[in-house]
Amino acid sequence: MRTKFFTGAGDSGSSKVGKTELPKDDPIFWALGGLDTLNSWIGLCRVEAVKMNSRTIRGALDVPVILKEVQEVLFIAQAEVAAIGFGQKDNQKKVTEEKILSMERVMERIDAVVPPITKFIIPGGSELSARLDVARTVARRVEREVLWLKRTHEIDQPLLKFLNRLSSLLFALARYVNHMLEIRETHPTYKT
Repeated sequence: MRTKFFTGAGDSGSSKVGKTELPKDDPIFWALGGLDTLNSWIGLCRVEAVKMNSRTIRGALDVPVILKEVQEVLFIAQAEVAAIGFGQKDNQKKVTEEKILSMERVMERIDAVVPPITKFIIPGGSELSARLDVARTVARRVEREVLWLKRTHEIDQPLLKFLNRLSSLLFALARYVNHMLEIRETHPTYKT
């Protein structure tokens, strides 16, 4: 059996799930597309982390494993958002408080290692850190997209909390990676 990569049914600018048909620019698709984009960015980060983990960033945290766990939760988040958007009330896939606590524990471990923040930090330093910073900004955008969806749909608090913590986790991981690589953080000078 061959994979069929297209149905041709969405050419009119709408998509159908079950009996519900929505325009492709509906807030549900912005949220789902944002979650998909974020998951892809984190996948790119994870590939780089796997390369680096065997050489230079191995330490107290296994960054590739942390990123893979985040990707798994993002799939749950997508299922939750899709169920909300398409009115599927029996959805069992939901982001849990335990997933949020797990991220918070990782951030606490990073906080114990990296120096305190006293100024804004210019993204970059290393390839992985820069990628994590891009993923962080995508996570913030996805949070806004889901909040936009919340204007018309009921969104559970753990999902919103997860998206908020995720951008913080990605920021912490970006700092951790540069710290493990002994790359000093740089700060904006605000010179014109």
